[in-house]
Amino acid sequence: MAVTYGTAHAVFGHMIESQRATQTMTDRHGARVMIVEDDADIAMLVANVLAEEGYATDVITDSRQALEMFERTRPDIVTLDVMMPSLDGISLCLELRRNSDVPILFISARKDPPDRVVGLRIGADDYMSKPFDTEELVARVDALLRRSGMAKDAANARQLRFGRFVIDLGSVQAVAGDEQVQLTPTEFKLLRTLASEPARVFTRDDLLTGVWGYEPGSDTRLVDVHVGRLRKKLEDAKVSEVQIETARGFGYRLVDTTRVARV
Repeated sequence: MAVTYGTAHAVFGHMIESQRATQTMTDRHGARVMIVEDDADIAMLVANVLAEEGYATDVITDSRQALEMFERTRPDIVTLDVMMPSLDGISLCLELRRNSDVPILFISARKDPPDRVVGLRIGADDYMSKPFDTEELVARVDALLRRSGMAKDAANARQLRFGRFVIDLGSVQAVAGDEQVQLTPTEFKLLRTLASEPARVFTRDDLLTGVWGYEPGSDTRLVDVHVGRLRKKLEDAKVSEVQIETARGFGYRLVDTTRVARV
């Protein structure tokens, strides 16, 4: 059913019941949308329309709380209203773009081409004007998700990404936000090996063979020393997206804390 937000009140009760039904189902896309909109009726309309299509949704009516919610939930897509009473959508978009490449869709009552151009130039991926057709809304969100997935697939061939922490295999660099973590070649290889299979326990012999090329049973103290140095450098760089844990009696594993937080 295609409706505009001007008909929200007529379909609101139906949408609420539909959302309750879909919240018990597995997301069709496995994707989460954060909706930042100060008009509660419009926000709930967007949320319910997307929920009917299988998206998980979080509604934020106070834009100043949006950054905190973003860090906590790490959504796959963000929709923003331009005109917000506390922190406007343009400023919020700029803040999100400092540390994230999450797809951003502006939904705004401002239809002037300059506003659309500004939104796209500062980092938004798409722009819709109010009133909007709900079928078009779903189509645009679907398209953003597809493009994001294609970009991630391409990047994953060259990068291991954990939120703002990126291990770039091509340039042999580890980057936390905008800052490079200074690693030796051996430390980078150790990090890359652990990050290639998050949550897997690598024995010390596994690491001796894979990182150093030594035979199993060689000096395992070498592994412990380098893991300690790598941990210290990640801590100094304030990398919280990954942690290297000790599996006592076995070896080490890298934990993706961004995934743990979302679960």
